[in-house]
Amino acid sequence: MAARKGRLVLAGLPADVTPEHTADVQRIIDAVSARIDRPVLGWKSYTVYKPMHPLFYAPIYDVYQSGAEIPALISPMRLIEPEIMFRVDRDLPVQDRNYSIGEIMDAVTAVVGFEVIGSRFVAGSSNGQGSLYGSLSDHISNGCIVVGDEIPQWREVAFEDVALRLTESDRELVSVIGCHPFDNPFLPVVVGINRMRRGAAVKAGDIIITSSSTSFFSVEAGALIRATYQGLGEVTATFPVSAEP
Repeated sequence: MAARKGRLVLAGLPADVTPEHTADVQRIIDAVSARIDRPVLGWKSYTVYKPMHPLFYAPIYDVYQSGAEIPALISPMRLIEPEIMFRVDRDLPVQDRNYSIGEIMDAVTAVVGFEVIGSRFVAGSSNGQGSLYGSLSDHISNGCIVVGDEIPQWREVAFEDVALRLTESDRELVSVIGCHPFDNPFLPVVVGINRMRRGAAVKAGDIIITSSSTSFFSVEAGALIRATYQGLGEVTATFPVSAEP
């Protein structure tokens, strides 16, 4: 919390409190979230793909619409990645059983979007030490998300065959086909919601994100960043140009 409020500069968590398990990561995220007095607008879930290390999740507090200029403080290094996200269309409250795949499918709509990576840890600080689980404890390094086009008939889409092109103004940053770790980005949404249903109510309007098809890119200030999923839709965003001193 001190790092979030600018009272403390850290490169990472101190060694004696650095987590070694994703369950510890979740506990840290939950403890910090309980002290953040802001509306929750979405959720990010993440897995390290290791046995005995369950998926974990973190609330998202900043959501922008396509075409937005992202405040510089959210991501000073201007790190951004394209994703297929899911908008929740009806409440999915806490309950004592898993939601079925059909229930979750009926409750969400796929959208094109960006995740902006933003960490409260500061590179180069002598305080603390970097570690994967330590960095993930910082709300999975989410700065904000940008929501673009809704994807029509998303259930029929073979996402693993969809071409994605990411550009910075007129320059192509990457062009791939498919490449989501699960092929279909809906699959980790099922796992994530059934983790959250144990203690975190998911409400209509929330945006759920899982993983990108490309990882992130550092982009130029002032450039129009555009992600186009062929046949599905697009999303754009910019970062501000610093004012001259």
